[in-house]
Amino acid sequence: MLQKNCNKLFFLSFLLISLFCISCKKERASVTEQKRIIIWTSCSEFAQYVELFNSAHEDVKAVLVYKDNPALSLPPAKDELPPDIVIGSWLRSDSVNKNFKRLDYFFDNGLISSDIFYPQLLEAGKKGKVQYLFPVSFNLPIIIFSEENRSFISQNYILTPQEIKNISETYNKKNEKGFYSRMGFTPLSNEGFLYLVTRIYNTNFHLEKNQIVWNNVYLKNAADFLRDWTISSNASAQTEEDFSFKYLFMPYYRQVTSERTLFSYTTSDEFFKLANEQELDIDFRWIVQDNKIHLEDSFVMLGIGSDCRNITGATEFVSWFFTSDNQKIILERKQHEKLETGLFGIAGGFSALTDVTEHVIPLFYTALLSNLPPSNMLTVPQKLPARWESYKSLVIVPYLENYIRASDPNVSPTIEFYEKEWRKKGFD
Repeated sequence: MLQKNCNKLFFLSFLLISLFCISCKKERASVTEQKRIIIWTSCSEFAQYVELFNSAHEDVKAVLVYKDNPALSLPPAKDELPPDIVIGSWLRSDSVNKNFKRLDYFFDNGLISSDIFYPQLLEAGKKGKVQYLFPVSFNLPIIIFSEENRSFISQNYILTPQEIKNISETYNKKNEKGFYSRMGFTPLSNEGFLYLVTRIYNTNFHLEKNQIVWNNVYLKNAADFLRDWTISSNASAQTEEDFSFKYLFMPYYRQVTSERTLFSYTTSDEFFKLANEQELDIDFRWIVQDNKIHLEDSFVMLGIGSDCRNITGATEFVSWFFTSDNQKIILERKQHEKLETGLFGIAGGFSALTDVTEHVIPLFYTALLSNLPPSNMLTVPQKLPARWESYKSLVIVPYLENYIRASDPNVSPTIEFYEKEWRKKGFD
């Protein structure tokens, strides 16, 4: 009898100890999970930033989850850990923005000063008067040319599309057979430039009640400007495309160093990473209209998830990242350890911190020392949907290309036609 009671007592004790151990494990797991910061991002370079943050913080660790387009992954699936922080493009639309917490407490508690940001970029992260997103990085459109052809360009720092057109005409040259051996610039071979002109002409593509809308009159003005350029400067769309096929098959920077063309269009991230990798005798100008330099649509923003499980850790990471000294350390480490990720600057672009872009980045990208983007000219795009890159390449660009090529632009397919086809394919 005594033996049976002893066995029962031993079993109950073992059961209690086991339950206690399980409870402790769950508690430890819960504590570990609370200390972990889940970061969703489309910017792979944040892996380096996370490594630096983790090495400087013992009590909290950040974990990176790569998302090709974070905006399309919100809200998270039911079986997925919700993100504490989300970093990427296309986060500003109302349907995506509702997935973020208010960030004004960073300013109210003195964790971050609003003065460190470019004001127009910071304003873009607001809904009404409430801050939901912080700007991270941005890129700008530029036109490049060979140092050998500097005599053609009298303007310093900036060029308007009309100036590019006028200068390009003076560079055009035909051979003895009457075929072009040089063309100053070929709009039809530069899809990014075609789209940029629509923004410069205030076409104002944006989201309105979850629909993409624009100004049709200004869109036609942009299309007419591009069509006139091709026909009046380069003879015809066919002539321009024949020249591009024959001579401009090489990378954009080789097009100008070969002197087949005077100008080539690119963006700041593409050009400055190239300028750091190779010694090229190339100069550049910012593309400006009405004292505005239009940011690339895909500029990067950061938000704290509405279902954030580690608000303390997320706050600590955000405060750490938006510090000039830490961003300088990031750039120093990238240069010292030759961490080549194919990305320029901070998170693939100019930093949204004014001090970093104006005083730190030029130390690492010396081409900027003589021509920094004027902060008062920076112009933020309107709110755009998460599938905007698809819309731009399958709707806007084909519309412009066919308008320029058409013998009668009045009977060429309308932009509404391309949009309808885009929706049929399920991209909407």
